Order: sequence, then structure tokens, then C-alpha cells
Amino acid sequence: MTDAVTRRITDVDIWWREVGNAALLGTARRGVPDLPDLGPAAVRPREVPGPREEALLDAAALGGAALRAGRRLDHAAPPDAAPDDTRPVAPRRAVQLLELVLTQPPAGAAQRVGLLVHWLRAADDAGCRVPPAVLPLLLGMATATRELRRPTAAVLGERGRWLAALREEWAWVAEATPGAEARTESRTSGTIPEAGDWARLPSADRVALLATARALDPARARALVEATWPTDSARDRRSHLETLRVGLDADDEALLEVALDDRAGTVREVAAELLDALPGSRRAARMAERLRPLVQRTGLLGRGVDVTLPGEPDPAGVRDGLGKPPPRRSARGWWLEQLSAGAPLEVWSELTGAEPSAAVGRLADAQQPDVLAGIRRAVRARRDPVWAAALLERGWDATLVPALPRDTRERVALRRVDATTDRVHELGAVVGAVDAPWSPDFSVALLSRLRASKVGSAMVLATMPHLLAGLHPAALDPLERWVAEAGADQTLSTNLRNVLQFHSVKRTINEAFS
Repeated sequence: MTDAVTRRITDVDIWWREVGNAALLGTARRGVPDLPDLGPAAVRPREVPGPREEALLDAAALGGAALRAGRRLDHAAPPDAAPDDTRPVAPRRAVQLLELVLTQPPAGAAQRVGLLVHWLRAADDAGCRVPPAVLPLLLGMATATRELRRPTAAVLGERGRWLAALREEWAWVAEATPGAEARTESRTSGTIPEAGDWARLPSADRVALLATARALDPARARALVEATWPTDSARDRRSHLETLRVGLDADDEALLEVALDDRAGTVREVAAELLDALPGSRRAARMAERLRPLVQRTGLLGRGVDVTLPGEPDPAGVRDGLGKPPPRRSARGWWLEQLSAGAPLEVWSELTGAEPSAAVGRLADAQQPDVLAGIRRAVRARRDPVWAAALLERGWDATLVPALPRDTRERVALRRVDATTDRVHELGAVVGAVDAPWSPDFSVALLSRLRASKVGSAMVLATMPHLLAGLHPAALDPLERWVAEAGADQTLSTNLRNVLQFHSVKRTINEAFS
């Protein structure tokens, strides 16, 4: 945005606030400010000033019209008429909810963006657009909040894009629209763009489209990455590789092997991380071969474990990720962690002669933190439930919980909640370990534990983002009862009411589009 544009916006905003002050305090105490420059084609104030009361009404009328128009009139010639919209406007009830969220967010201003994103995506899924009357306000909010831009661009309609072209600070719409339309088409029709169309999209939109495409057709999405790989920047190559985490399988190995030879270290790092999630890959076999000579069983019964630190890696080892360690890390300890993260987990049962739970115990007893750190990374990457459970037996680690089956995950999280009542600062990570949306049983059980706690207010505050994202509608009735009985704790009452209103509005938005 240029300095001139910033200055014009600031002048109008300051003037409009002064008009409001004059209306609030009265024209006898506060004079009506002069109308700012609205462009050569704008309506001009009266040449012969009237009473102050009339000047205030003139300012309110002229200024209000200028702000609603959403543009400064720099020339007298009117712009071309807006093209006809092809999408229908959202249903009346949905529009009322949008206006409510924009002007008086039911769950508080802090939750406005979350509700707006939900409304915009619901409208896009329904093939609707926003009504013309709210376009300037919505475009202004999306200009200030990047999270709103792509979902907004998807539902502006032709008139909204026409309006955005008339104001410099709304230029982002032209960049976001092609990607938003492509993602909408992919999601609703199950089609993925051709390589030529994909290559012409802005970088940010290509990443978002890839994420959608990977869920629909991983092979086609990978083909898009390969189509532009030689000409993409290192930043784009890394971002495109990151999207392969969705639907990652053995068919992606060839591209990842190519990425191990990339000239950019950031790309090589992502490739190695992704290959950590493929225990059947050639790299996993190479890491296992490097690891085996380092591990020896000890003791009369062979229940002890001795692990030797690896030596300096050869060029092939460096290619596989045994490179420069992070700051303040021992190089040999780092290489041992890398080997442990990349090798198949079954190698540890082979080398220790024990099933996962006992193998973890033997490595812990042998004080092998680098090995255990690598195993944890492998478990997180592969979401291995058996090894995750084995590690959790030795100590809590919220990052391992997503590897468990959902019902087990929820039971483990609830047990940890029971053990964390005096460490509220840990509660957010515990609850956040369960992917949203939550099951009805987990939602109701968690709410019951929060309510029974002596520090329920602090626990609700610590888990607020997760309650908003994950709570199942089945928990809304007990939540409503808790709100009614919250008593004199105003902070608790406010937070509970915001959670209740947030979910109630989300449900109403869904119903309005159904």
C-alpha cells in the first residue's frame, strides 16, 4: 500500500471519528469537522454554511455514503458496470448471521475470525456468495486479517471482485481469486487442474491447492509438484514437499530421493523428514544397516543394551541426513538420533531381543536419550500405535498421543487430565493432543472434569482454543447448565458463555445453508 493511499485512508477515518464525537457531545460543545478531500468527482459541501446541526447531518450523510461506496472518486467518469453474478446470494438467514458476526460477534470479538471463516467456507461449499451490502466491510476485515483472504475471495462473486478492483488496498483479491476458484473446483467436483493451469497460480495458492489435491488424488498432486520442480524456487520446492505429508506413501519415494540431492539444504531436510515416515524405503534400509553394528546386547541373559556412537559419516550418510548437527548438539549424538529416526522401528526389537514395551525399557535403563529421541520422531512420523503406547508407559509426551487409535487417544488424554489438575499450564497440550472434532463421549467427559475441578475457571481458560475447535454438540446441553450455575465467577461465566455461543452460532450457520 502506498503512502498516499495510507494518508487518504487515515484522513477519512480520523474525520469520521470526529463526526462521531460531534454527534455524541453535541454541536454546541464540539464543532463539525470539514469534509476531507474525497476526490474531484465527489459531492462537495454547501457553499453557504448552514446551522451546525445541518452541517452535522450533511457530514453524516455524505461521509456515510463515501465510506459505504468503498472507493475514492478520483475522476468523474463512472467505472464500467459490474458483471452479473453467477452464484446465488446466500440464504436470508445465513446473511443475517454474517451481519451479526461482522458487527456484533456473539462469542466476543476474539472469536470473530473463527466464525467468519466457518461462514465463508459453508457459503463456498453451498455454492453461494456474500450479499452486496456487506462487501466493503468484509473486504476491509479480510485486508486486515490474512486468514480471511482466501475464503473471502472464494465467495465474493463477480460484483465483489469488480468492487475490489476499484480500491488499491483490496488488490489482494485479484491474487487470491484464481487459487480460491481452483480449490473450490477441486473440492466440489473432485477435479485437479492441469499442469499448465497449476503453474500459473501464485505460490501461496498452489500450496493450498496441493493440500486439497493430495486428499483427492495423491498421484496427480505429486505429478503437479514434479511438473514445476526444475523451475521452482527453493522456497516453493520446500513448501510443495511439505504438502506430501497428506497421503504420503511408497509411491512418493522416488521424488523424495531426488529431493535428497537438492541444492537447498532446507529442501533436503524436509525430504529426510518425510522419508522418516516410510519405514519400507531404501533410505530406511540404509539407516538400519548403519545402525546395526552400533548396538550390542549385554548381560548373562542378553537383556542389557550397549549402543556405540557413530563415527564420521561418508558422503552417502551425509546425503541421507547425517549432516551438520543443530547448535549445542553433540555431532555423534545427533547422528545416532538421525539413524534411530530413519530406521524401521522393528530393528529395535531385533537388536534388543524384546517386544516394543520391553525394548523401550531396556534403552531407557541403558540411558540412551539420543536413541529414544529418534524413536519418538519415528513414532510421530509413522503414527505407530504400538510403539507410541510403549513410550507413553515410560512418561507423558503429548506429541505421541495422535499416533494412538482415537478411542485410546481420548482415554489416555482423560487420564492425563485427571493427573494434571494442579498443573493447569500443561492442560492445553494434553487436550490439544486429541484431534478435533472430538467424539461426543470425550467432549462430555472432559467438560465434566473441568466442571468438577477446584480451578475450573483456570482450566477452561487454558483449554479455550481447543474447546472452540473440538467440542461436540452433544456437550452443549451440559455446558449450558454449567453456564447457568457458574455463580459469581465472572471470568468463568464469560468464557463458558463464549464457548456456548460460538458452537451455537456454528451450528446455526450450518443449518442456514442446509
